[in-house]
Amino acid sequence: MTDEQRAAIPTQTVLYVSPMTLGDETQVRVLHRDFPVAALERGAGVQRLRAFIGSGFYALEITVDDGDFQQQFHRFLDTPEVAAFFAALGPHVQELPRPGEETAEMPLAASLLEWERGTDR
Repeated sequence: MTDEQRAAIPTQTVLYVSPMTLGDETQVRVLHRDFPVAALERGAGVQRLRAFIGSGFYALEITVDDGDFQQQFHRFLDTPEVAAFFAALGPHVQELPRPGEETAEMPLAASLLEWERGTDR
């Protein structure tokens, strides 16, 4: 794929939702103090990441870098610091993404509708 072809592919944002153990919210918040931001800054296939916590669920909003979604998403998952972070999170959050796992088997959701007051969206 040429650089021009890669540039023509729009940025893709997905939501990854996992169940988590109720009562483990504090531990999950503490673990996020050490989220491997430096690894993402070096270039791990991700342009933006947001983490959410709720009653019995954990979610990641992941915007991958321009280019092929599969390649960029797996580049993120294959980053050793990210894999180590998810391993540490594992006792509290179930069904976290793993390196080598097929995206078709993951609980991923893509945007279906976006509305904002005062815009043409």
